[in-house]
Amino acid sequence: MFGVAEVEARVVRVPLKSPMKLANAEIADAENLIVRVRDRDGNVGWGEAASAPTMTGETPESMVAAVRFMEPALIGVDIAEPLDLRLDRLMHGNDGAKAAIEIAVLDLAGKRLGKPLHELLGGKARDEAVVLTMVAGGDRRAEVESARRQLEAGFAAFKVKVGVNDPLRDLERAAAVRAVGGADARISADANQGYGREDAVRFAEGAAGAGLDFMEQLVAAGDIEGMAACAAASGVPLGADEGLHSVRDIRLHRETGAASGGSLKTIKFGGVAPVLRASRLMRDLGMHVNLAGKLAETGIASAAIAHLAVAVPQLDWDVSVTSQYLVDDMVEDSIRIVDGRLRPGDGPGLGVVPAEEKLAKFLRSL
Repeated sequence: MFGVAEVEARVVRVPLKSPMKLANAEIADAENLIVRVRDRDGNVGWGEAASAPTMTGETPESMVAAVRFMEPALIGVDIAEPLDLRLDRLMHGNDGAKAAIEIAVLDLAGKRLGKPLHELLGGKARDEAVVLTMVAGGDRRAEVESARRQLEAGFAAFKVKVGVNDPLRDLERAAAVRAVGGADARISADANQGYGREDAVRFAEGAAGAGLDFMEQLVAAGDIEGMAACAAASGVPLGADEGLHSVRDIRLHRETGAASGGSLKTIKFGGVAPVLRASRLMRDLGMHVNLAGKLAETGIASAAIAHLAVAVPQLDWDVSVTSQYLVDDMVEDSIRIVDGRLRPGDGPGLGVVPAEEKLAKFLRSL
């Protein structure tokens, strides 16, 4: 048991190595909430959440406000079960802000116990996880070259960002990446809600011919009927991302045939422990599981995802970490991807610590 003495919220803005073109935006910088939690003994834990207005409704400003709103209820509290914080009792929604607080508390708990986060989560189900790497931009020649370089670096799972172009052109891009990856690669396509229902069904109908192993969020998050129509139009499994924020959403997609799998993010479910519980439910329902960080999180949130990646019971759609897309990471001893696979560190808590000079460099004033 330990008591919370301080909860501090900051925002950083970190440029990407190159802009990432998605269906609904082009992202050049990451604007993320960084939370620092200190206990009464002076120990410190760190947490992070990416701002995601179109996914969680949160901006950097709103996340800081949410942390400050919850802070008085946390100060002086003795935490006996860090995996059971129940921040929902303090505030409705604001799951990104809650995730950053929870990750910081878990990091602090791990440091106090001298245990890595994956041990707090129940131990390893696997030693390493396959990394799902992104292919985006819309220029097929550049994407093919990017996929070839990443294949040579050991990556074997690729996600093509679609939904910006005509579905037939997007299918051609996916087929080009399959041609590079060969039969053994896992190729998926993520529309980020970018298609209308008619174009989404057209894409789904051509997905098998393009060599896709699965598709993700072809239509708007609330269009359950549209998702179900896409799933029915294709033999390629369809996953939900923006449409999954709760256990109820998971069950709804399964029961309606809208998705046979999905992407779990800490910012959507409010932290690491809720994601772990959601992954167990999806396993029990026979659903495919992908773990992902939002584009683009630093090594703090990516470390949390790495620990989850070895702890969840099923991870057949791989893990997407995003710190490697930033011009610079803020942490010392960044998580390492070797031959397209990810292993979390065995240090206490997250196993990473922000470098103060980098934190200061990327700090954004509100």
